[in-house]
Amino acid sequence: MQVKIPLLFAALLLCSILGYAQQKITVTYSQTPLKEVITDIESKTSILFSYAPEIIASKKITLEKQEITIDELLPQLASQSRLVFEKVSSQQVIISVPRIVCGYVFDEESKEPIPFSFVSINNDQSTETDEKGYFSFENVDSDINNLKVVFNGYDDKTISLKIGDPCQEIYLNPLGDTLDEVVVLGYVTSGIDRNKDGSILLDSKKLGILPGLVSPDIAQSIQLIPGVSTLDESATGIQIRGGSPDQNLILYDNIKLFNTGYFYGMFSMFNPFATQKATVFRSGTSASYGDRISGIIDISSGDAIPKKTEGGFEVDGLSVNGYAKVPLSEKTAVYAFARRSYADILETPTYNSYEDKIFTNFGVARDINGNVLELETDDDFSPETSNTDFSFADFGTKLIIKPNAKNDISVSGLYTRNRLDFDFTGDGEEFVVDSLITQNKGLSLSWKHTASEKQQTKAVFYFSEYNSFYQNDEIKDETGDGVLDLAEINIRKNDIIDVGLKLSSISRIKEDQKLTLGYELSYTDLDVIISSENPIDAELERSVQDDNNLKNAIFGEYTYNFKNSGIINGGLRFVHYSSLDQFLLEPRINFEYPIGDRFRFKTAIERRNQPISQLVEFNHTELRLENELWRLSDNEQFPLLSSNQISGGILYHFKNLNIDVDAYYKELDGLTTFTNGFSNPLENLEEGESTIKGLDVLLKYRWNNYKIWAGYTFNDITFQFPNLQDTPFKFSGNNDITHSFRISNTLQLEKWQFSLGWQFRSGKPVTPVNSYEIMIDADGENAGVVNFGAVNSDRLPDFHRLDASILYDFSIKSGTKKLKSQIGLSFLNIYNRVKPLDLIYKAERKPLDDGGIAIPGTDGSSPEELEVILEQVIQRFSLGFTPNAVFRIYF
Repeated sequence: MQVKIPLLFAALLLCSILGYAQQKITVTYSQTPLKEVITDIESKTSILFSYAPEIIASKKITLEKQEITIDELLPQLASQSRLVFEKVSSQQVIISVPRIVCGYVFDEESKEPIPFSFVSINNDQSTETDEKGYFSFENVDSDINNLKVVFNGYDDKTISLKIGDPCQEIYLNPLGDTLDEVVVLGYVTSGIDRNKDGSILLDSKKLGILPGLVSPDIAQSIQLIPGVSTLDESATGIQIRGGSPDQNLILYDNIKLFNTGYFYGMFSMFNPFATQKATVFRSGTSASYGDRISGIIDISSGDAIPKKTEGGFEVDGLSVNGYAKVPLSEKTAVYAFARRSYADILETPTYNSYEDKIFTNFGVARDINGNVLELETDDDFSPETSNTDFSFADFGTKLIIKPNAKNDISVSGLYTRNRLDFDFTGDGEEFVVDSLITQNKGLSLSWKHTASEKQQTKAVFYFSEYNSFYQNDEIKDETGDGVLDLAEINIRKNDIIDVGLKLSSISRIKEDQKLTLGYELSYTDLDVIISSENPIDAELERSVQDDNNLKNAIFGEYTYNFKNSGIINGGLRFVHYSSLDQFLLEPRINFEYPIGDRFRFKTAIERRNQPISQLVEFNHTELRLENELWRLSDNEQFPLLSSNQISGGILYHFKNLNIDVDAYYKELDGLTTFTNGFSNPLENLEEGESTIKGLDVLLKYRWNNYKIWAGYTFNDITFQFPNLQDTPFKFSGNNDITHSFRISNTLQLEKWQFSLGWQFRSGKPVTPVNSYEIMIDADGENAGVVNFGAVNSDRLPDFHRLDASILYDFSIKSGTKKLKSQIGLSFLNIYNRVKPLDLIYKAERKPLDDGGIAIPGTDGSSPEELEVILEQVIQRFSLGFTPNAVFRIYF
């Protein structure tokens, strides 16, 4: 009994304390000093407050609440006073100053705030400045010894801050040679800005999370820009304002690239660690760029000498990746990047999803009336009947030397290799093997000399080599004796060597005027081998091309910067191509002018030429793997590509809102029937032209840590091929995607980042099948006679997809250091909608049987008539549900 009484007393006491702690009180304060508020609360509850008198001296509270608990009241007091109210027990609250460091970032010369600059502390946490240049970090563990501020066009700055100090003003110095000022920060999202000359600048350091991605991939990020898209979801089949991928000039550290993807282009060749910045031109291209008629993508791995060794490592669902940036001295540094896939060792769900997309190239084919085409296919792909062996690797390095303030020297090297082997068994009487190897090798040397504030000279030398080898072997039971024989060997080989030198001189005539003069010399040697061999019948077809082109070009450009941040840029490029023996003029003009504080009017006009392009070879491959070959123009069989372009629009920018509307018109000459690849086979190489009408619209809004942007593109691409028989004078282009829309959202909550995006686009034009009949060919075998409809008069189903990503930042302690780390998940095509993105007919002309024998239902074609026999319908499908994951660590 004596034991039970103390226990009962303790239980009653505990219940009374808990009940009192949850007691509800009524408070009414109007600009009441915080000290009086504390006294009032203490009189109404058993809570005691501990604090230093000076931290609450100037704080006042305005609050009116009835029946409110202490747990509900404390957060409201903290919000109004900007102090920390920490409840350490049921009866005690400690009031303290938040552990915060803060500051404002300004331009050193204009003293104006710099919004959206990138701020990081100890490589552990990061944020952006707001519209007033303000930033803050709360609940930091200790004083900050390494706070770094980065913004494009300015020198980086590193300072120290102490907890509790007043917000410090930080001034950044503009770079002396920054001529392309950023006029819209966060044009699409963080890390994608718009320059005054209309180009778009991507900075991988500042790129935030993007829908469906776990790494800040440059090639995928570019596709967020209106007017930039792909037809096949690939990372590298980038179309810029209606141009085909081979019409884009892509440079990596001044090295010209002819292939930028792995695994049928689905993965970008650009290592996320090795691509610091990219400048993208959709129009208004500088006269210093040539040889392509569509977009420009100029990528740099960076040029800064770090103060200490930096590095990182990541592994995702496809590859492992690492890098290091090592300062050898205050004036010298070396970068190294390496990445390799591991699908040949371990197949993940990510890889399996891409594998299904690439090698599933058959499906139900129908004619224009919806009737199923009864076709035999040798592409019965399934995991049980096929094998794939895929791997890629890339290596990059860069040496940076800055011997003094006037000279910058860099040497870059790049090597990439992509290998893909695929084999499958058809009906037990056939075995097919496909093998593809592509590789890039490159080297560049760059020297920039700044003689004075008004004079700068640049010299760039580069070497680029591209190799592609594709072999298709068909092994069949030709005699029916159960023995498989090598029946056919198809080979495609493409080798390119491109060497060039570019010299340029930049003179500032006055503070607001600039004159650029330059000379460019390059030599291109290109080899193509196409062969088809039938070992059984001892037949061999072989086509070999060995061409070269010497280019000499001079260019000049004058830029005038208006005082109100407007710009006019006029340029002229004069070039001679030896393969064409022609002198060509390429005039260009770009004009932007602000209308008030919020609007900018813009227009650009240019003419450009392209002496090299990709042709699709239909009759020499099974079309399972990449089927494009580079060819030099000769103005005979392969014409020079030329374009005239004009664009114009209005840009609205105010605080957190961007609205950009841009219309454009293009005329392209020199297209061929093999340039882009028609869905139906065409016997002859015919020349044609194209017109492109388009409209790009961007809407972006930022509210605190939430961002939303929507982009829409309208395209009307028309082809004209006068010599094509049974073809309308004008018809939809092969890459005519009439409507394209994308909307994306991102949200950052402390260490978490979330992104959700949805995209939609019209289906690709295809040629329909009007009729399909089974007849007997000259060999006595069944043959499907096909009658095609008008070229590109039908379309595939519309494409749409929902994607999402999640990233979480954290730190890993290693001794006395904290290593910044990140884990993430991404999901492509969340609702798993799989539709055909492309359709290709494999057919050839054959004679019918002499007797005209036909399966019932045929029209009894004449004996001598050659009919189009449809052998196969190849379909490319969209990606199904595809998860991916990443773990990343920095040191």
